[in-house]
Amino acid sequence: MQRAMELLKEHVARLALAGVFALTLLTAQASMSVSLRIAVDNAYGVFAINPSTSQLVLIGQDYQFDRATTYNFSTVPGSYIYVVARDDGVAALFISKTVFAGGAETVLSGVSSSTWVDWEVNTIYKPNNISFTDPNVVLNWGGDWTTPAVGSLGSDFANDYPDFGTFDNARFIWAPPGGGTVVGFQGYTGAGTALFRLKVYPEPASMLALGAGLAGLAVLRRRKK
Repeated sequence: MQRAMELLKEHVARLALAGVFALTLLTAQASMSVSLRIAVDNAYGVFAINPSTSQLVLIGQDYQFDRATTYNFSTVPGSYIYVVARDDGVAALFISKTVFAGGAETVLSGVSSSTWVDWEVNTIYKPNNISFTDPNVVLNWGGDWTTPAVGSLGSDFANDYPDFGTFDNARFIWAPPGGGTVVGFQGYTGAGTALFRLKVYPEPASMLALGAGLAGLAVLRRRKK
């Protein structure tokens, strides 16, 4: 009986080691495809981790409040996509549709989901004298994270601004108290720059489970041989 228990412990240890090794290989080579469609009143910069260099890089930028743009890129699972969003005054909005892995998960701004997290906004709202295209601004932002204020459906404004109707049922979001009553918020934060983030699908725990699963398959294959 004691010998059987020792053999079982050895088997479990080998399986755990194989799982860690598989996870290491997955993490080293892992990348997640992202399709991000976004519009911001007035300007923004999109940032993500480059899987090859592990550095935060600028993905794209724009300075046109009623124009939606789609960015297709790859980044690291479990990391974050960041958006530095600038409002010049009067009203503010951020709207997006994010598709991970060709449709494995879709996140609409301002729409809660039971399968993945929505965008968060930083608790520090900064003046407009900072860059919205410099990764160092993101890295040194400080603050904490909270739920953004939610405004109108983008599609409610599609007659006047057609691009806002290209986000399915996504809603406008902004740093609390919001981007102004004219776009469906309860209040207006005022001109300034907000930092948003969205966690990249899937999270590391999912990859750990995948690594353990691959290790288990490897053990079964060796047994069959």
